[in-house]
Amino acid sequence: MAQVERLQPTRAGEAAPPLHPIEAPMAPVVELPASRCALCGDSLVNQRVSYRMLSPLVAMGPVTVCHACRRAAIGQGYVPVVS
Repeated sequence: MAQVERLQPTRAGEAAPPLHPIEAPMAPVVELPASRCALCGDSLVNQRVSYRMLSPLVAMGPVTVCHACRRAAIGQGYVPVVS
């Protein structure tokens, strides 16, 4: 969590107090994979594997599905995404 300084109330016409930069290092941002199956909505957080599939609907694009939905997705025309 970031550190926040409380700003003092200002009167009309006065300048706001200056903000001081925080010296603490920021944590790196890590991209997380999709957290839910696009077909059934089950959580993918604790599952060992998930599959990226390319939807036959052009507007939908690639989706992430769970192991249980993978075969159903292939039967409906989805294609595995090659990384």
